[in-house]
Amino acid sequence: MSMQGQNLPDYQNPDGDYRHIFSYHPMNVQIARAEGVYIYDDKDNRYFDASGGPFAVNLPHNHPRMKAAIADQLDKYAYAHPVLADPLRAKFCKKLAEITPGNLDHIYLVSGGSEAVETAFKVARQAQISRGNPDKYKIVSVHDSYHGMTLATLGASGSPGSHKPFMPMIPKWPHIRQYSDFDRPAEVSREEWGVECAKALETAIHYEGAQSVAAFLATPHGCGADYAVVPPASYWQTIREICDRYDVLLITDEVVTGFGRTGEWFAMDHYDVVPDIMTLAKGIASSYIPFGAVAVSAEINAPFEAGETHFIHGFTNGGHPLGCAAGAELIDIIRDENLLENCRKQSEVLFSYREKLLAHPTVRDVRGWGLMMVLELIKDKQTLEFFDPALQAEKLYSAITLKHGLVMYGSLYGPRRQAAFRRGIPSWLSPPLTITTDEMHDMVGRLDSALTEWESIVL
Repeated sequence: MSMQGQNLPDYQNPDGDYRHIFSYHPMNVQIARAEGVYIYDDKDNRYFDASGGPFAVNLPHNHPRMKAAIADQLDKYAYAHPVLADPLRAKFCKKLAEITPGNLDHIYLVSGGSEAVETAFKVARQAQISRGNPDKYKIVSVHDSYHGMTLATLGASGSPGSHKPFMPMIPKWPHIRQYSDFDRPAEVSREEWGVECAKALETAIHYEGAQSVAAFLATPHGCGADYAVVPPASYWQTIREICDRYDVLLITDEVVTGFGRTGEWFAMDHYDVVPDIMTLAKGIASSYIPFGAVAVSAEINAPFEAGETHFIHGFTNGGHPLGCAAGAELIDIIRDENLLENCRKQSEVLFSYREKLLAHPTVRDVRGWGLMMVLELIKDKQTLEFFDPALQAEKLYSAITLKHGLVMYGSLYGPRRQAAFRRGIPSWLSPPLTITTDEMHDMVGRLDSALTEWESIVL
């Protein structure tokens, strides 16, 4: 059945001003303004920002304090010349160091997540050289992961579909399985399975050669088909032990999970595990300004601070003053408005709908933590058969959720996924951390109705 036959929003036709935008195909809903947890189009229709953009909007839209902080800084100076000291940068890095785990109290500022991960690679490589390990250069990560869109970060990402056009240019980093509940034997506990999955890292280090492995990189929860699968504490504790045993640096990618998304400042806070390097972006400024950071331990920083080695790296807009102003204010707002507490409170409301959502014939799993819920959508829960690509199930889903007043971040999987996976597409709910109980009930109720309408077409 066609979308037009259902009176649904279609893709924006490539005409008028839009035809000049390279490779951009938005739905035919034009944003006019945003307020709180809502986005309004040019016809004044209201939509929940149900996914917080791509999990990047932790504060409400149009927050007066965020606007004032950016405007006040803009009145002073919008850019800091690299050879001059910027007191705002120092203020923000100190404030960020107060909330990062353990001794991750040295901050390198960038302007986005891909830059942050790329920076972490360079920190790890140069740190290993400074430790007398010049042959350590490999970054181990997990299959089906995502860490950015530069060539190096694509090499670490375990998503073959994104690699294909660039294969001759991408570094061939080693990958291991990630933690997954999907294939856990019924007689094995999650804690036991966490240890077993973590041992894959030791196997990879053995076969790659411990003398060549510089770091292990992963997100605190699963990616790809297992997006938002939260491992048990045993997984990360075992990973930390393995890294220590083989002098491998642990890099955790908190670009999505940082700044309150999981109910703590950072996801690793749940595990009482401190990485050597941590990447940050998205929620760091709630996307009011493109911004990102890399937090490194005092031990990693020591040779750089002592002048024994010089960090060869840099971006023109790294540590942009407007980003520092936004980031510093965001930390204060999260504290002043008790948003970590609200995240935990509203998480209970959100996940109270788990069984109702699982009752849908297309919802195979509902998982996550804090204000991040992922629904795994599939055609047949028993056979794990996915929708025929010709049906354009993802496009229909985006259109129908818009019709029900929800802006959902589009899936990167679906018909473009390799058939061997035989898993569903992830659909994310990650609204701003200020969402209220009434707003939560309204938002999930709309999703429930949207799923019912979508299923009437695709099943």
